[in-house]
Amino acid sequence: MAGLYGNYRNSLDPNGRVAIPAKIRNAFPESQRDKIYITRGIDTCITGYHADEWKYFCDTLKKINIDEKNKRKLRRQFLGRASEAVFDKQGRIIVPADLVHFAKLEDCKEVIIVGSGNIIEIWNPDIYQNEEDDSEQAVQDFMGSRDLYGMSDDSDE
Repeated sequence: MAGLYGNYRNSLDPNGRVAIPAKIRNAFPESQRDKIYITRGIDTCITGYHADEWKYFCDTLKKINIDEKNKRKLRRQFLGRASEAVFDKQGRIIVPADLVHFAKLEDCKEVIIVGSGNIIEIWNPDIYQNEEDDSEQAVQDFMGSRDLYGMSDDSDE
């Protein structure tokens, strides 16, 4: 399976419909391209999972090593807000009103859809830009100390 990657801008209509790009949908396992599981994100966004990733996420929530009271709170926040969204013929899904509210999409005519490896995120463009601005220095600091290209600074050349 290809990874979920890229950054796309798509319209959000007043009924909460948004088209998920074909590149994203086609990266889902072939037998799982008819629907997506969506819930609140860790950040102020909506997170989407194909069926295998959703099962993994749910299993992880069950096994998380915290006390039962906090585990129940997490399950309420993520599973209680979850929705199974079926793609229509145009590749659109309907985002429930509570998720639209959570991600602050009420006044948005456009959203940003981000592929993040094994999940997607649906963002309010203003919030996404603020998140990107806040993250930039941390990314540069962390990645600047990593050898991602197979070149080492201590070569004998």
